[in-house]
Amino acid sequence: MKIKSGEYITVKEMADILKITTNTVNQRLFQNGIKPISKDALYEISALEIIKDTTMGRPKNPKTQDPDKDKPKKKSVKGKK
Repeated sequence: MKIKSGEYITVKEMADILKITTNTVNQRLFQNGIKPISKDALYEISALEIIKDTTMGRPKNPKTQDPDKDKPKKKSVKGKK
């Protein structure tokens, strides 16, 4: 298989640059649908920019967050009716 000329990067090199594990790099590549261009697991350099901004984990559900959590609570006054 011939590879067109250009800059390519491996998973290990991406992990070293981003200071994350190779497993995390693989998960981010899979999540973004990025496939290697050869059997040697070479990726185009643009893949690094794509996975750099990718976040992992469950998204926060705005419905379950308490919008009033930063507001001070009212104190109840005992003895008043």
